[in-house]
Amino acid sequence: MEEKIQKLIDKLNYYTKLYDEGRPEISDQEWDDMYFELQKLENETGIYYGDSPTQNVNFQVVNQLNKVTHNHPMLSLDKTKDKDVIKSFIGNKTHLAMAKMDGLTCSLRYLDGKLVSAETRGNGIVGEDILHNALQVKNIPHRIDFKDELIVDGEIICTYNDFKDFEAEYKNPRNFASGSIRLLDSKESAMRKLTFVAWDVVKGLEDIETLSSKLIMLKYNLNFTIVPYICDSDIENSISYVTEKSKKLGYPIDGLVFKYNLCTDYIAAGRTDHHFKGGMAYKFYDEEYETTLLDVEWTMGRTGVLTPVAILDPIEIDGTEVSRASLHNISIMKELGIKYQNTKVMVYKANMIIPQISKVLPYDAEKASVIEIPEVCPICGGNTEIRKDNDSEMLYCTNPHCEGKFINRLDHFCGKRGLDIKGLSTATLEKLINWGWISSYIDIYNLENKSNEWKNKAGFGEKSVERILEAIQNSKNTTLEAVIAAAGIPLIGRTVAKELCKYIKTYDEFKEKINSGFDFTEYAGFGEAMKDALLSFDYSEIDEVVNQALNIQEDIQKDGGNKLEGLTFCVTGKVHIYKNRDELKADIENNGGKVVGSMSSKVNYLVNNDITSTSSKNIAAKQMNIPIITEEELRLMF
Repeated sequence: MEEKIQKLIDKLNYYTKLYDEGRPEISDQEWDDMYFELQKLENETGIYYGDSPTQNVNFQVVNQLNKVTHNHPMLSLDKTKDKDVIKSFIGNKTHLAMAKMDGLTCSLRYLDGKLVSAETRGNGIVGEDILHNALQVKNIPHRIDFKDELIVDGEIICTYNDFKDFEAEYKNPRNFASGSIRLLDSKESAMRKLTFVAWDVVKGLEDIETLSSKLIMLKYNLNFTIVPYICDSDIENSISYVTEKSKKLGYPIDGLVFKYNLCTDYIAAGRTDHHFKGGMAYKFYDEEYETTLLDVEWTMGRTGVLTPVAILDPIEIDGTEVSRASLHNISIMKELGIKYQNTKVMVYKANMIIPQISKVLPYDAEKASVIEIPEVCPICGGNTEIRKDNDSEMLYCTNPHCEGKFINRLDHFCGKRGLDIKGLSTATLEKLINWGWISSYIDIYNLENKSNEWKNKAGFGEKSVERILEAIQNSKNTTLEAVIAAAGIPLIGRTVAKELCKYIKTYDEFKEKINSGFDFTEYAGFGEAMKDALLSFDYSEIDEVVNQALNIQEDIQKDGGNKLEGLTFCVTGKVHIYKNRDELKADIENNGGKVVGSMSSKVNYLVNNDITSTSSKNIAAKQMNIPIITEEELRLMF
């Protein structure tokens, strides 16, 4: 599960970087699908990484437009697709529901009635100066009847009606608007028929107590186009009204935003590093699409489970082609009634996550070919068997030496959540296996004997092989936490391994508990499923590599004392004393301190070597008068 979470984080951050460079590869819907999947997995597992887009705003500005530091944080909002979550968020507070505009966020600043700046959101702290193009957007007032300073946030969009002139060349209004407002040539931008829709007043109109009243002032007194909104306690009615209103106006939207209407309530709610707490975005459910189920393939996991995957006649959903859908297990197949090839099915993105099948449409069984559940493994040819696992029927390969199991186990062992051996990618491991050089974990540590032959293999060279061999050598010095995580025990990832190591200090002690049938439920947070997974796992391969190759170093900081007891720290930025931030955080915890992921008034110190940084955490620390300390200053404390 940890691997899946990290892969989602890496994908989201990669696609975000491409988007901010002006060359998006996926649709907003696809990005949201992955975001919700990540959010769901994080909530289920309690695993949160610092580079997760749910925890931090990770966007970067890397284009030719001038960078500008915002005069206020332009953060995002938390998201949900669950109306009950919206109801809980609203509580008894007065609120308004507004359209969640599908465009590019923009902040306009006026001084004594003159438009003096226009900025994109960027990373929330630093954005791009687009004033030259904002002045060409017809409904953005160049001058307003207002004294002093006024800052208005909103969205640059292209209405569906205006987009008709460009739809043959561009994918959707959202990407079109984003690219158009960031053009270097304002003349070309002016031809793109963009619209600005205001949805907040950040500064000015302080004497007005509600957001709805500020929006009214913007519209009727200052000539701004404002977002469709409603103040209604009935959520269903709010969704219906705002959606229909937006449709009539031709506005591209991808949901609604629910915000506290009283400005005092909104300010009091505060914010995290990632989002403001006084508002929440509600995302729409996806539509279902009809296509043809062509066949079912079976993919192998490292524990030997063969997972059915539906092969579909390719269909476009939200601008992308969908040709595969997870079926999870045999029980799901039976519930859906998936029995025959070339039958019509309805496909949707389940929970706004990944493509799945909702139902099978009526078919003529006599004309259809039966989809067989394989009696032999499609990878190794060994026998398969159906087993009950948590009341679900799962298909397993019974061959302990199945190549499919091995490559997935090996990939995990060498991967980031295992021993983190740089250079041993899945593709490289497959080649090493095919050459007959690796058939067990211990063979990794004998690859030095193959170095001369390896350097002459196609696709490799002297330097690349030496780097991999050096990484293998470095991995010999490791920790018990890394070894337990690398073993690939079901349900036991890096976070759980870390918890285990609070109670167990050596591998011998760990194996002693395994061999004695220790009841791991005695440890906080360990249930029956984890205990069973630990006790039933085959440790022969990991035992061999521990005994012959690894040097497991005991964490000498385990008994660091309580010199930081009662103190709460937040950590950000690059480190130079510690290997990484996780090591720094562990040192704080081992000395009695507490580490949190976001800034709040409860934080005593922010650890950041770059005290002059304009990161959101540094800004928050300075606003709340929280001391910012370096690694050296932290270490002096204990």
